[in-house]
Amino acid sequence: MNHRELAEQIIEKMGGSTNISQSWHCITRLRFNIGSKDKIKIDDIKELDGVMGAQFQSGQFQVIIGSDVADVYQEVSDLLEGKEKAKETGQAGKQNMLDFVFDVISGIFTPILAAITGSGLLKGIMALLVFFNLLSDTSSTYIVLNGIADATFHFLPFLVGFSAANKFKTNPSIAVALAGILMYPTFMANAAGGEITSLKFIGLTIPMNSYASTVIPIILGVFLLSYVEKYAKKIVPNSLTIIFVPLISLLVTAPIMLAFIAPLGNLVGTYLEMFFTMLFDVAGPLAGALMGGLMPLIVITGMHYAFFPGTFASLDKFGYDIMLLPMNLVANLAQAGATLGVFFKTKDQKMKQVAISAFIPALFGITEPAIYGVTMKLKKPFYASMMGGAIGGAIFGTFAVKSFSFAVPGALAIPTYLEKGSNNFMFALIGILASFIVGFIATLIFKFDLGEETEQTPISSKEVKKESKVLSPLSGTVKSLKECPDETFATEIVGKGLGVIPEEGLVVAPFDGTITMTTPTNHAIGIVSDTGVEMLVHVGIDTVSLDGNGFERLVEEGQKVSVGDSLLTFDIEVIKRHQLSLYSPIVITNTPNYLDVVPSVKENERVSRGKEEVLMVVN
Repeated sequence: MNHRELAEQIIEKMGGSTNISQSWHCITRLRFNIGSKDKIKIDDIKELDGVMGAQFQSGQFQVIIGSDVADVYQEVSDLLEGKEKAKETGQAGKQNMLDFVFDVISGIFTPILAAITGSGLLKGIMALLVFFNLLSDTSSTYIVLNGIADATFHFLPFLVGFSAANKFKTNPSIAVALAGILMYPTFMANAAGGEITSLKFIGLTIPMNSYASTVIPIILGVFLLSYVEKYAKKIVPNSLTIIFVPLISLLVTAPIMLAFIAPLGNLVGTYLEMFFTMLFDVAGPLAGALMGGLMPLIVITGMHYAFFPGTFASLDKFGYDIMLLPMNLVANLAQAGATLGVFFKTKDQKMKQVAISAFIPALFGITEPAIYGVTMKLKKPFYASMMGGAIGGAIFGTFAVKSFSFAVPGALAIPTYLEKGSNNFMFALIGILASFIVGFIATLIFKFDLGEETEQTPISSKEVKKESKVLSPLSGTVKSLKECPDETFATEIVGKGLGVIPEEGLVVAPFDGTITMTTPTNHAIGIVSDTGVEMLVHVGIDTVSLDGNGFERLVEEGQKVSVGDSLLTFDIEVIKRHQLSLYSPIVITNTPNYLDVVPSVKENERVSRGKEEVLMVVN
């Protein structure tokens, strides 16, 4: 289907245009603020040709498109233009504070990333030219280029103010005027000179601070503007709105912003920068390993936007960043390495094509096609990429590797690590290569490939395939995994399997094996068979909230068990009393290692623990 048809289908399956209060896009995703989640047909959207995935994250509904996202968004924008929005009719979905913060930051920065990354890349190219003595940093050419590259960052409050106005649904021209007030030459000169530290205005003290390159002060200022303008419109007659609403908005918002909000925002940015700097000073290798390894998960959830204010504060104060940009770079290159590993290892021709097409953008910092289309889909390569990111992050953290400009964290951003008279660039290359190589080699080592034989012989042919039988660890009624109230299990992200509604509070070993995983709350347990089948038994849904109440574990990690041995007990009445679901997923967590995992019993059939076979794992 073409872009127009895809946009129409997405809007329709989201409940129509009235269920969409705001839309924008990033490099690979359509992002929406919606009215009602219940109207979203997420499974239908995931099945659309041209959609790589869909999810609710950070108070947004996101549809992963890939490289065509801008074209699809244009069609979405055209279809939504002029139509009634849910937010205007009071139907916007409620968000908790954390979701609201992430939604605001991502909604503000995503539309202006093009200017930021373009300017950052130009700075990297200039650094490369200077490093190889192809350009003098005292030449007029350099001065002009530096002006072109640096203007975006110096006047960042203007870009952020305009974008924040669109996010907060307020007047963009007044928002830009507020940015101009923050950067008014007299205020900037007083801040730079240090002789005049404050000015008085109708009893208010206005501190003289430099707000160049800052983001938090203008975001808070525009947020205040959105409320001031709203209430001004209520008290001013419609015939005079165009004159007095802007006047009231400026006279009320600007002094409050200059006296209280902007200094507070500056302070927040300073402390964010100090926190991250201290973190890496105290525990550089560990902090780097954690950030580099977990960065794919941070990006998937949209939490990386929370680091933007600290990143810009660090770039403004010190001229470099040691947190977001470096850790994102090693994580992205590890993702590229893992994706290339899939290309070389897999025998599935379709997956080969997907892998090589996802590898190229991942190399340049666009990792969503690789994550959603390859590594996360196969699971083990995703773990390999996290390992690579952790190794690269540890190297970066050990040597405090610095990025000197904001650019998309990929191969083209490497020149932004150049620094004359230091080994920063050398350490950056070592970390990048280590993350890429570890991601690549770990993917080749991990067993995950389904191979070409998946289309050759039927499951019933035991001459070609070996089968591992799995007995039921619970007594109760069998249910399809698709019926699981938890989407993570229902969509088989954890692995294939089934569910059981337990009738008795005892979990037993489904085969001879070893306990591999326990939890502090004892609501779940992992076991691997002697033949390598890895199983997770999760008693109930959201039972982790019981904090172990009603659960007792009878075995320890590393303990050998035989089929039928008791593993843990649980109180069904406690689970019911807390109104939690008894649905208990039983899944094979290393499903990609096998040809298939198929249920051996029918849905709604009753099974007894340690007796009936419930799953067949086919090699």
